[in-house]
Amino acid sequence: MNAQAVLSTALLLGLFVIFAGFYALLYAAGRMRGNSLLTAAGYLCYASQILTVVLLWLSTPLGLPWKILMGATAAVCSFIPKLSWRYIQSLHEI
Repeated sequence: MNAQAVLSTALLLGLFVIFAGFYALLYAAGRMRGNSLLTAAGYLCYASQILTVVLLWLSTPLGLPWKILMGATAAVCSFIPKLSWRYIQSLHEI
C-alpha cells in the first residue's frame, strides 16, 4: 500500500466513524426534541456512512476480512441508536 492509498483509506475510515457518531447524536436529539428534521438528518448521516463503506469496498486496498468487518459494523450501527433510545426510555419510565 502506497502513501496515497494509506491517506485515502484513513480518511474514509475517519468519515465512517464521524458519520456513525453524528447519526447517533442527531437521531437522539431528534427523538428528544420531537424534531423530525433532526431525525432525518441522522438518517442522512447513516446513508453517508453506507456510502463510505461502498467507497471503502471499491477504492481501497483493504483485505476482504476488513471490508466485511466494515460492512457488518455499518449494519450494526443501523439499529444501535434505536435500541439505545428504547432502553433509555424504559429506564425513565420505571
